[in-house]
Amino acid sequence: MPDANGQIPDAQFEALIAAHGSLPENEGADKVVPLEEAVARLVEPGMSLYFAFIHARAHAAAFAIARRFWGSRPDFHLITAGVLELGLLLVHGGLVRHVTAAFAGNTYPVPSPNRVFREAVARGGVGIEETTNLTIALRLMAGALGLPFMPTHSIAGTGLAANRDVFTEVDNPFAADERIGVVAALRPDLAILHAYAADRAGNAIVLGPYGEDVWGALGSRRGVLLTVEKLVPTSVIRRNAHLVRIPSYVVQSVSVVPFGAHPQPMTAFGIDGGSGYGEDYAFRREFLDASRSDAGLDAWFDQWVGGCGSHEGYLARLGRDRLDALRDEFAESAWRRNLERHRPSIARQRTASANETMIILAAREVKLRVRAGGYRTVLAGAGIANLAAWLAVTDLRRDGHDVELLAEAGFFGYAPRFGDPYLFGVANMFTNKMHSGFIGVLGALAGGAGNRCLAVVGAGQIDRLGNINSTRMDDGQYLVGSGGANDLGNSASEMLVLCAASPRRLVDRVSYVTTSGRQVRTLATPLGVFEKASAAASFVLARLAPMAEGAQRAKPERIADVAKGCGWDLMAAPDVGETGPLTDAELATLRLFDPEAIFTA
Repeated sequence: MPDANGQIPDAQFEALIAAHGSLPENEGADKVVPLEEAVARLVEPGMSLYFAFIHARAHAAAFAIARRFWGSRPDFHLITAGVLELGLLLVHGGLVRHVTAAFAGNTYPVPSPNRVFREAVARGGVGIEETTNLTIALRLMAGALGLPFMPTHSIAGTGLAANRDVFTEVDNPFAADERIGVVAALRPDLAILHAYAADRAGNAIVLGPYGEDVWGALGSRRGVLLTVEKLVPTSVIRRNAHLVRIPSYVVQSVSVVPFGAHPQPMTAFGIDGGSGYGEDYAFRREFLDASRSDAGLDAWFDQWVGGCGSHEGYLARLGRDRLDALRDEFAESAWRRNLERHRPSIARQRTASANETMIILAAREVKLRVRAGGYRTVLAGAGIANLAAWLAVTDLRRDGHDVELLAEAGFFGYAPRFGDPYLFGVANMFTNKMHSGFIGVLGALAGGAGNRCLAVVGAGQIDRLGNINSTRMDDGQYLVGSGGANDLGNSASEMLVLCAASPRRLVDRVSYVTTSGRQVRTLATPLGVFEKASAAASFVLARLAPMAEGAQRAKPERIADVAKGCGWDLMAAPDVGETGPLTDAELATLRLFDPEAIFTA
């Protein structure tokens, strides 16, 4: 009843304040459905399916899609930074007609081509639209922002520039006589993403490192098929708003699938009482072995996908003991257990393998280049390159030199742990000073304005000008693609490359330029170190690798050995230097980083 004086009564205000002060425990539409129902409702033949890489990948969702469509030809367009296990399985099953990716092959235990993808490309069963780790993120960002394209320093001057539907160069409207590369926007039909947690409406907590980040989810035409480790109330979402990256309005379904990223890890950084799990290396090796033949991969599918019937069946087949062990692996101290398990078998001999020699020579060069160039960051590429970078930065920091390690998927300032040579190992994530992603690391920290970054990468093939080929062999066979190397070749302050010495690896001219050599200044091989004076210059042999203990060979003979391992006419500096013998400390540190000799054998 209105107040007699014509005023709103206090009781009205009190009622409104009381109602306003309490927020609902849960809010929004309930989108929780079983995974199989989500796939049946949302995934249609002919779709472009984007599988996000936010360090975890949505394996459970991919396996559910494989179960539903196996034996048919749905002609999916697969969009992903890396075609790894889930992508390789979909390709093997004939479910994919076209791929947009920066890398296709194996990443564990070593980066390498995979038979399944190579043969699919060779027989024309799958088309490949090549991109890079940075540019796929930029294209997805453009799609999410509603822009037709995004500027980039990547791709120009390499073989990837030939695809004019994706990349072109335009006049810079703000600077005369300057051209700038642009990449076309990319909007998938459906984004498929695995997150740590979400409420029933789909507001999702996504934990770093962030890889491509969530641009593909925000720009997807039909929204997101979301899988999560756990459901939480909206009140928890509000308390962790700084970790929420997916808003509910883009999410079409929420399915609870614990261990939904397996065999890859799930991080739990920043969550009070959160529980993650480590990477299942044994499972990844089993998949790699199975993929060596069609029959082997068919049997693997029958055992782990088709024969399980559901994600619950998959978890039951993994078994509680294995799952508990993986939970234990997500711990800051887990690296010590792993190291102690391998320590008895670590090689003690002073004689070094060719790879050990190359890695240690490269590490010494990294230290020289960092000091000479005043570099503040070192980006470690995958494989033997990361071991060289780890050795060098460990020594530099021990000597008080302020330099930070980067890894392309979003690692900044990390301190690599002994016991596991895998670049993206969970143990290293615990030491990050910042979790970032492709755009943050490749676009800004390693390739942005004023960067002082030395990038260290490995090469399957490199020519005398420093151009790297990791895309196609001379006979057209597909290798693995760019990953982030193309981005670094165009933008990092300097590059140092490691490559085995043989005429097939060190070639006069690569048949396909995946990564430009214009920023490359140093090449480390098992036989010696080459240098380039400028972008347009050719490599010159600068320093010879140390001789094995007790060997007696004249310098001209050793230079002749280098010439035999080189596919171009060797040019040697007038005063080719000698590198000192490998030290016990160098060999011991390297073997502690790689106790199983995965990269050093």
